[in-house]
Amino acid sequence: MNWNYGVIRTRTSFGDLYQVYEVYYANDGEITPWTENPINPSGETIDELKEEFSRQLLSLETDGLNYDQLKRDRLEKG
Repeated sequence: MNWNYGVIRTRTSFGDLYQVYEVYYANDGEITPWTENPINPSGETIDELKEEFSRQLLSLETDGLNYDQLKRDRLEKG
């Protein structure tokens, strides 16, 4: 299993909300769990913070993941 950052879209009563999460992938590339809460960039130095933020920015290059679909997929798999 490996992880990466992923943008997950959640539908709210105010509209769509996009946030960055840590997303874990099974060996076949299927998304398994993701962090319960969105991730904020952090680091022990400014350089570490820049590196972390850069990795999170890369997740914006994707179309994003749909939270409702991820939950349905998880329930179907048991």
